[in-house]
Amino acid sequence: MQEKDTVWEQCWKREDPRVFPQYLAPYYQLQSPEIEIFQAHHLHTVCDAGCGYGAYTLAFASNGFEVYCFDLSPTAIEIAREALTAFGVEPAGMKATSVLDTGYPDERFDGTIAGSVLDHMTLEDAKKALEELLRITRNDGLILLSFDSPEAEDPGTYCPLPDGSIQFTEASPRNGMILRAYTPGEIDAFLKGQEILYRNTNPRGEQLVIFRKKN
Repeated sequence: MQEKDTVWEQCWKREDPRVFPQYLAPYYQLQSPEIEIFQAHHLHTVCDAGCGYGAYTLAFASNGFEVYCFDLSPTAIEIAREALTAFGVEPAGMKATSVLDTGYPDERFDGTIAGSVLDHMTLEDAKKALEELLRITRNDGLILLSFDSPEAEDPGTYCPLPDGSIQFTEASPRNGMILRAYTPGEIDAFLKGQEILYRNTNPRGEQLVIFRKKN
Protein backbone atom coordinates (compact mmCIF):
# COMPACT_ATOMS: atom_id res chain seq x y z
CA MET A 1 0.00 0.00 0.00
CA GLN A 2 2.90 2.35 -0.60
CA GLU A 3 0.90 4.61 -2.93
CA LYS A 4 -1.46 5.39 -0.07
CA ASP A 5 1.44 6.36 2.16
CA THR A 6 2.55 8.83 -0.47
CA VAL A 7 -0.91 10.21 -1.28
CA TRP A 8 -2.01 10.93 2.28
CA GLU A 9 1.35 12.13 3.51
CA GLN A 10 1.65 14.56 0.62
CA CYS A 11 -1.91 15.81 1.23
CA TRP A 12 -1.14 16.61 4.85
CA LYS A 13 2.22 18.19 4.04
CA ARG A 14 0.40 20.77 1.92
CA GLU A 15 -1.71 21.90 4.87
CA ASP A 16 -1.01 24.90 7.12
CA PRO A 17 -0.92 23.55 10.71
CA ARG A 18 -1.86 26.96 12.14
CA VAL A 19 -5.46 26.74 10.91
CA PHE A 20 -6.43 23.52 12.65
CA PRO A 21 -7.14 24.80 16.18
CA GLN A 22 -9.95 26.91 14.74
CA TYR A 23 -11.25 23.91 12.80
CA LEU A 24 -11.23 21.87 16.00
CA ALA A 25 -13.04 24.44 18.17
CA PRO A 26 -16.60 23.20 17.40
CA TYR A 27 -15.62 19.68 18.55
CA TYR A 28 -14.52 20.69 22.05
CA GLN A 29 -17.02 19.19 24.53
CA LEU A 30 -19.28 18.48 21.58
CA GLN A 31 -22.73 17.15 22.43
CA SER A 32 -24.03 14.75 19.78
CA PRO A 33 -26.20 11.63 19.55
CA GLU A 34 -23.12 9.58 18.69
CA ILE A 35 -21.27 10.61 21.85
CA GLU A 36 -24.42 10.09 23.93
CA ILE A 37 -24.73 6.53 22.60
CA PHE A 38 -21.11 5.75 23.54
CA GLN A 39 -21.77 7.23 27.00
CA ALA A 40 -25.03 5.30 27.44
CA HIS A 41 -23.16 2.05 26.75
CA HIS A 42 -20.58 2.95 29.43
CA LEU A 43 -17.61 2.84 27.08
CA HIS A 44 -14.29 4.14 28.37
CA THR A 45 -11.42 3.44 25.97
CA VAL A 46 -11.93 4.61 22.39
CA CYS A 47 -9.71 4.38 19.30
CA ASP A 48 -9.95 7.05 16.61
CA ALA A 49 -8.76 5.29 13.45
CA GLY A 50 -7.53 7.58 10.70
CA CYS A 51 -7.78 10.55 13.05
CA GLY A 52 -6.64 13.25 10.62
CA TYR A 53 -6.31 16.54 12.50
CA GLY A 54 -8.08 15.11 15.55
CA ALA A 55 -11.76 16.13 15.37
CA TYR A 56 -13.23 12.91 16.76
CA THR A 57 -10.31 12.59 19.17
CA LEU A 58 -11.09 16.01 20.65
CA ALA A 59 -14.85 15.42 20.72
CA PHE A 60 -14.53 12.19 22.67
CA ALA A 61 -11.53 13.09 24.86
CA SER A 62 -13.15 16.36 25.97
CA ASN A 63 -16.21 14.33 26.99
CA GLY A 64 -14.23 12.11 29.34
CA PHE A 65 -13.25 9.17 27.12
CA GLU A 66 -9.73 7.75 27.13
CA VAL A 67 -8.81 8.16 23.47
CA TYR A 68 -6.06 6.55 21.45
CA CYS A 69 -5.65 7.69 17.87
CA PHE A 70 -3.66 6.92 14.76
CA ASP A 71 -3.34 7.99 11.16
CA LEU A 72 -1.52 6.67 8.14
CA SER A 73 0.27 10.02 7.77
CA PRO A 74 2.99 10.95 10.29
CA THR A 75 2.42 14.59 9.36
CA ALA A 76 -1.28 14.32 10.25
CA ILE A 77 -0.31 12.94 13.67
CA GLU A 78 1.99 15.89 14.32
CA ILE A 79 -0.68 18.36 13.17
CA ALA A 80 -3.25 16.72 15.45
CA ARG A 81 -0.86 16.59 18.40
CA GLU A 82 -0.12 20.32 18.15
CA ALA A 83 -3.72 21.36 17.48
CA LEU A 84 -5.07 19.34 20.42
CA THR A 85 -2.72 21.06 22.85
CA ALA A 86 -4.65 24.31 22.24
CA PHE A 87 -7.52 22.64 24.12
CA GLY A 88 -5.38 21.04 26.81
CA VAL A 89 -6.01 17.59 25.38
CA GLU A 90 -3.35 14.93 25.07
CA PRO A 91 -4.57 11.55 23.80
CA ALA A 92 -3.65 8.46 25.77
CA GLY A 93 -1.74 7.27 22.71
CA MET A 94 -0.94 8.54 19.21
CA LYS A 95 0.93 6.86 16.39
CA ALA A 96 1.32 6.66 12.63
CA THR A 97 0.07 3.32 11.33
CA SER A 98 -2.40 1.77 8.89
CA VAL A 99 -6.00 0.82 9.60
CA LEU A 100 -5.17 -2.43 7.80
CA ASP A 101 -2.63 -3.36 10.48
CA THR A 102 -2.98 -1.23 13.60
CA GLY A 103 -0.66 -3.18 15.87
CA TYR A 104 -3.10 -3.07 18.80
CA PRO A 105 -3.96 -6.24 20.76
CA ASP A 106 -7.24 -8.07 20.22
CA GLU A 107 -10.25 -6.43 21.89
CA ARG A 108 -8.10 -3.53 23.12
CA PHE A 109 -10.86 -0.90 23.00
CA ASP A 110 -14.43 -0.50 24.20
CA GLY A 111 -15.23 1.40 21.03
CA THR A 112 -13.62 2.44 17.76
CA ILE A 113 -14.25 5.26 15.30
CA ALA A 114 -13.35 5.53 11.63
CA GLY A 115 -14.52 8.85 10.24
CA SER A 116 -14.38 9.07 6.43
CA VAL A 117 -11.73 6.37 6.27
CA LEU A 118 -13.20 3.24 4.70
CA ASP A 119 -14.74 5.21 1.84
CA HIS A 120 -11.25 6.29 0.77
CA MET A 121 -10.17 2.70 0.15
CA THR A 122 -10.93 0.08 -2.44
CA LEU A 123 -13.77 -2.24 -1.43
CA GLU A 124 -11.30 -5.07 -0.79
CA ASP A 125 -9.18 -2.93 1.52
CA ALA A 126 -12.27 -1.49 3.23
CA LYS A 127 -13.40 -5.02 4.11
CA LYS A 128 -9.95 -5.77 5.53
CA ALA A 129 -10.03 -2.53 7.51
CA LEU A 130 -13.44 -3.40 8.94
CA GLU A 131 -12.08 -6.75 10.09
CA GLU A 132 -9.20 -4.97 11.80
CA LEU A 133 -11.58 -2.57 13.57
CA LEU A 134 -13.64 -5.53 14.73
CA ARG A 135 -10.51 -7.30 15.96
CA ILE A 136 -9.39 -4.43 18.18
CA THR A 137 -12.88 -3.76 19.58
CA ARG A 138 -14.08 -5.80 22.56
CA ASN A 139 -17.13 -8.03 22.29
CA ASP A 140 -20.32 -5.95 22.71
CA GLY A 141 -18.27 -2.81 22.02
CA LEU A 142 -19.38 -0.19 19.52
CA ILE A 143 -17.97 0.92 16.17
CA LEU A 144 -18.79 4.31 14.65
CA LEU A 145 -18.26 4.75 10.93
CA SER A 146 -18.86 7.79 8.76
CA PHE A 147 -18.95 7.95 4.98
CA ASP A 148 -18.56 11.09 2.89
CA SER A 149 -21.58 12.12 0.85
CA PRO A 150 -21.49 11.29 -2.88
CA GLU A 151 -20.39 14.20 -5.05
CA ALA A 152 -20.77 14.93 -8.74
CA GLU A 153 -17.12 14.53 -9.72
CA ASP A 154 -15.77 15.81 -13.03
CA PRO A 155 -15.18 12.64 -15.11
CA GLY A 156 -11.95 14.15 -16.40
CA THR A 157 -10.40 14.15 -12.95
CA TYR A 158 -10.59 10.46 -12.09
CA CYS A 159 -10.49 6.97 -13.47
CA PRO A 160 -12.85 4.16 -12.39
CA LEU A 161 -11.48 1.10 -10.64
CA PRO A 162 -12.81 -2.43 -11.25
CA ASP A 163 -14.69 -2.55 -7.92
CA GLY A 164 -16.65 0.66 -8.59
CA SER A 165 -14.34 2.94 -6.61
CA ILE A 166 -12.62 5.84 -8.35
CA GLN A 167 -9.05 7.10 -8.19
CA PHE A 168 -8.26 10.74 -8.88
CA THR A 169 -5.75 11.59 -11.59
CA GLU A 170 -3.23 14.39 -12.08
CA ALA A 171 -6.10 16.57 -13.35
CA SER A 172 -7.37 16.74 -9.75
CA PRO A 173 -5.77 18.29 -6.65
CA ARG A 174 -6.64 14.94 -5.02
CA ASN A 175 -4.34 13.08 -7.40
CA GLY A 176 -3.94 9.45 -6.34
CA MET A 177 -6.70 9.50 -3.72
CA ILE A 178 -9.31 6.74 -3.80
CA LEU A 179 -13.00 7.40 -3.19
CA ARG A 180 -15.95 5.07 -2.99
CA ALA A 181 -19.23 6.97 -2.58
CA TYR A 182 -21.48 4.58 -0.69
CA THR A 183 -25.25 4.78 -0.94
CA PRO A 184 -27.29 3.83 2.16
CA GLY A 185 -28.03 0.47 0.55
CA GLU A 186 -24.35 -0.15 -0.12
CA ILE A 187 -23.55 0.63 3.52
CA ASP A 188 -26.16 -1.92 4.58
CA ALA A 189 -24.59 -4.51 2.28
CA PHE A 190 -21.11 -3.68 3.54
CA LEU A 191 -22.24 -4.16 7.16
CA LYS A 192 -24.41 -7.18 6.49
CA GLY A 193 -24.83 -9.26 9.63
CA GLN A 194 -23.85 -6.42 11.98
CA GLU A 195 -26.25 -5.10 14.64
CA ILE A 196 -26.80 -1.49 13.61
CA LEU A 197 -27.92 0.64 16.56
CA TYR A 198 -27.97 4.09 14.97
CA ARG A 199 -27.73 5.82 11.64
CA ASN A 200 -27.94 9.45 10.62
CA THR A 201 -26.80 11.94 8.00
CA ASN A 202 -25.14 14.94 9.59
CA PRO A 203 -25.28 18.58 8.35
CA ARG A 204 -22.10 18.03 6.30
CA GLY A 205 -23.83 15.21 4.41
CA GLU A 206 -21.76 12.45 6.03
CA GLN A 207 -23.61 9.22 6.66
CA LEU A 208 -22.98 7.92 10.19
CA VAL A 209 -23.57 4.40 11.44
CA ILE A 210 -22.99 2.88 14.89
CA PHE A 211 -23.10 -0.88 15.30
CA ARG A 212 -22.35 -3.33 18.07
CA LYS A 213 -19.70 -6.01 17.79
CA LYS A 214 -21.31 -9.37 18.43
CA ASN A 215 -19.74 -12.10 20.55
